[in-house]
Amino acid sequence: MASALACFNIHAAEPTALERVEVTGSRIKRVDAEGAAPVQVLRREEIKASGAATVQELIRQLAASTTSLSDLSGSNSFAGGASSASLRNLGKQSTLTLLNFRRVAPYPLADYNQTFTNIDSLPLEAVERIEILKTGGAAIYGSDAVAGVINIVTRSDYEGLIAKVTGQSSLKNSQFNDRSATITGGFGSLNKDRFNVLANLDVYTRNGVMWNEVLDDVNPAYRTYSSGFGTPSSYSWPGNFRRRGADGKIALVPATNCPPAQIVSGLCQYDRYERFEATPASDRVTALVSGRLLISDTLEGFSELLFSRTKTSYQSAYDAYGDGIAPTVWGDPQTNGLKSFTPRGLPAGHPLNNTGAEAAFRYRFNDAGSSKVATTDQYRALAGLKGTFAGYDWETAVGVMGGKTTSDQRGSFSVDGFKEVIGDYTKPVLDADFFNKPNGYKLGQANSADVLNKLFPVFGYSATTKQYFLDGKLSGELGQWTGGAIGFASGFELRREEVDIGPRGGLERGDIVGYGSVRADASRNYGAVFGEVSLPLSKQLEMQAAARIDKFPGFSAHVSPKLSLRFQPNKEVLLRGTLETGFRAPNLTENAPSTKFAFNNNINDPKRCAQATAYSRDLKAQAAALPAGDSNKQLLTAQADSVTGECRVGVASIVAHNPKLKPETSKSLTFGAAFSPARDVALTADYWIIERKSEIGRKSTNDLLSIEDTLAPGVVNRLPLENDAYFDAAARAKYGVTAGRLASVVAQFENLFSTKTSGVDVSFKTQGNTPIGKLGLDAEATYVISYRAWVASRKGYGDNLAGRYDYPRWKSKMAVSHNLGKFSQVLSLHFTSSRLLNDDFNAPAWTVEDCAKTKGLTEAQCIVAPESRLDYNVSYDVTKALKLSANVRNLLDERPSTNYRAFGVGGIIPQDREDVQGRMLRLTAEYTFW
Repeated sequence: MASALACFNIHAAEPTALERVEVTGSRIKRVDAEGAAPVQVLRREEIKASGAATVQELIRQLAASTTSLSDLSGSNSFAGGASSASLRNLGKQSTLTLLNFRRVAPYPLADYNQTFTNIDSLPLEAVERIEILKTGGAAIYGSDAVAGVINIVTRSDYEGLIAKVTGQSSLKNSQFNDRSATITGGFGSLNKDRFNVLANLDVYTRNGVMWNEVLDDVNPAYRTYSSGFGTPSSYSWPGNFRRRGADGKIALVPATNCPPAQIVSGLCQYDRYERFEATPASDRVTALVSGRLLISDTLEGFSELLFSRTKTSYQSAYDAYGDGIAPTVWGDPQTNGLKSFTPRGLPAGHPLNNTGAEAAFRYRFNDAGSSKVATTDQYRALAGLKGTFAGYDWETAVGVMGGKTTSDQRGSFSVDGFKEVIGDYTKPVLDADFFNKPNGYKLGQANSADVLNKLFPVFGYSATTKQYFLDGKLSGELGQWTGGAIGFASGFELRREEVDIGPRGGLERGDIVGYGSVRADASRNYGAVFGEVSLPLSKQLEMQAAARIDKFPGFSAHVSPKLSLRFQPNKEVLLRGTLETGFRAPNLTENAPSTKFAFNNNINDPKRCAQATAYSRDLKAQAAALPAGDSNKQLLTAQADSVTGECRVGVASIVAHNPKLKPETSKSLTFGAAFSPARDVALTADYWIIERKSEIGRKSTNDLLSIEDTLAPGVVNRLPLENDAYFDAAARAKYGVTAGRLASVVAQFENLFSTKTSGVDVSFKTQGNTPIGKLGLDAEATYVISYRAWVASRKGYGDNLAGRYDYPRWKSKMAVSHNLGKFSQVLSLHFTSSRLLNDDFNAPAWTVEDCAKTKGLTEAQCIVAPESRLDYNVSYDVTKALKLSANVRNLLDERPSTNYRAFGVGGIIPQDREDVQGRMLRLTAEYTFW
């Protein structure tokens, strides 16, 4: 008989019958829900009450969930158009996402070197429950399950037909909205008809929003912090040009065809916020069909087909061009060297230049078509058999899964195209027809499609991934021991992996200004076997032992063992603990022949940031002394904001593959307890610690800059000081600038790092009947005690990052529920603790001292204050068939805490869309046809 503790967690009421089921964390079927490893289970009603419209939204609510890739902010990612899951701050590669206990194909595009499951491709409405194993799972599920496992379990043996429509919109700015529709049908009963078929179709669409639509509602604190925030740009169309006036003086003046409405402070201005995107548009379709057939009383056949199409459309800013724009440096895949692009002025004799020499100007290419569309088709098809034989349960399946992503982007210069339709910018003296070729690009005029296609070609990636798999497992009892039956499970998995990531449209030859590339074309065969034994040492004490042997080509077979204990002295108390090891073999993008070219943003240059900050303050003081309407006032302010770019500089990164990479290894330990002092009360508390070693990566730019003077030439590269874009000779002398602008860092993937993290998970559940209906309380929280990353230059761990920028100590959710007849409601409180803005010791920016000295922020401003959000969900059964519900996200309409670091020094673009979304209302209608 199951304990009261187990009964509460399975049913929250006295069960009439129990059957053995497979629970994430063990392959051995059992009746006890609380096993040796802590598993959080979200059931269908909880999922509905969460207000989440997608799997991504639901997972983000988990206390153990941490920051990871999102399609909302993936425009600059190598894997744009996808979302991933991450537990314990260990990254998307260390969290294994399963669908019905089996893998889902990885997203075709790797995020630089990281492969992951795109959770946007998974259906939410077909889900029966989601199980989150928080202790790792490498011994049972695979080598990459280091941080944990998220298992999404779909409905089984369902009969009926349900249609559901949902719409969500911001009550503050209605531009933020999304809609979804789903239909789920099932027919056939396994018990009566000996078969069941389930089909689900889910359609989702999200509206795109630009910042100019909602700028007035942005947190006023950002306007105070940045003088440039909310202002127009003098990089405009048709532009501003330096001209010699009748008095002989040279000044920046607007183009003659600049519309009068655009002329402000004597210059032709541009509303840059009309091309800064707050939310990208998204369209998704997911279809799931599964079937079960009872061939005999001891044999069942099953099959499953999953298909999804996701399309994310990003809009981006039109390129600004002219004086004040720093040179761009990027990697050349053909030579493994560097390329650079420096904006040039108009040559002497150009129709728009009467100065007699090359003259800088300010322009914006509003005909660039700047955008990015990522379209992905993913699938998984499998068929299998399961049954019983001689008292043992067995199961086997064969299948194929994969996907294809096409990423099309436009809006950046082609080097070849620029030289053809504009001119050669590398010449010391520009050709006379620079920006004035007969069939070339014309400034401030309409240009032909042929010219624009040469200057701004479509570029991007075509990527495919495919995996074939065969698996099998056997479970049952081996005999009796002192405390009961000895359970066991064993199985195997064979898999072939293929990946092909190909840059195109000029990326493959480094022709697109400022863009790196990733290439991979590789395949491998993989095999694994696992075994698990549950040994009841007594009626109260159970020991589980498991091991997995993984074999990847080029590496010796690796054994990942696991040991756990479960002690239940009585029905109210359970003590448990696990010890597990794991490993991750290099993926096909890390050790296959390739070189990756990327760009690191927001790097604080320790040799130029302090000087730039001082220079910026002086420029702002000069601007403040000028009268309103003076064009130089805006130019000086803009220059001041540009100079502070030295505190958030972009640096080209060139990283080579390494065939000598070794697998990453990990070990994790958990111990905790579960209590059930009453039938409807359950409390759990679990301590965990995870250490991952030999992590694959490259030395961070911050780490390299901290020891730059000790490095060999060619590792950190800087632009010549004499051609400095920000500091002229006088400024260099005045502010003590002795190093040129950062250009690039060169490295190789290595087994360099380690990560050690620890914390505590707690949960509390209770419910009971009262005179006003059934009341319930469900709370979960994660407290991060420590998070430390290995620093190669230090040859040891860095600071404890818990409580700093990306690592809040506390994250929690508490939900109070009420059910009365046809009416139910849930009030949920989400909480994230405060965090400092600085990172590790080797990143000196955003410390309290740096905030005061270089950014003008107080100690209170140099922190992200605690954040809380209250959500409310209410539903009503109008009839037996019709159910209406409403979810209010951010019920109190509170702003997120001010985050100056996300905004940036001299920031222009807001970073937090929730700041302007405010209160969100989601309405849902669900109709059951039968």
